[in-house]
Amino acid sequence: ARSRTPRGFFPRVPHPGAAGGRVPPSKSQPATQKMLALALVSAVALAPAVQHSPLAFRPVAPARSPIPTAELRLDQKIAGTVAGGAVLGNLLFPFLIVLNKLGLYDPPPLNTFTYIANNAMDAARASGEVSKWLATKYSQDVWSDLLSQYYSEGSSTDFLTRAGGVCDLHAAWCDGVIIP
Repeated sequence: ARSRTPRGFFPRVPHPGAAGGRVPPSKSQPATQKMLALALVSAVALAPAVQHSPLAFRPVAPARSPIPTAELRLDQKIAGTVAGGAVLGNLLFPFLIVLNKLGLYDPPPLNTFTYIANNAMDAARASGEVSKWLATKYSQDVWSDLLSQYYSEGSSTDFLTRAGGVCDLHAAWCDGVIIP
């Protein structure tokens, strides 16, 4: 049986037992020695071609400075804005609580407004004034109106209890709600 490789393609490897003579690899040599010889010859033969290949030269990118520069991309600016907003949003309520404890800020009675808005939603649903699909939006609108009235009255809940106020006009809304 003839080998498919042309003669002289692989150089002959000297047999370890021979005194400098070249003998073809035989079955007496271990397979690892044959493969090692083939790998060594291939590496030596291909080394000049790989060294001068255009794929062998890879320019190194300049090192980036760890100091941030003003040359930020738009997506980096957007990501920074979103992350900063998330952090500030999480720190806003603890900051307001500290200001309240120090007596520098008096928050509105948000829970009271929420109870009134929920009662308003229930009353509107029971009367058929609002569909179940729009009930939450209706409650949010009532809550927002109560908050704006609170600030327009000078941070006072008097607009709820006075004659002609919210509780006077809509008794079901204030039913069971403790007004501070």
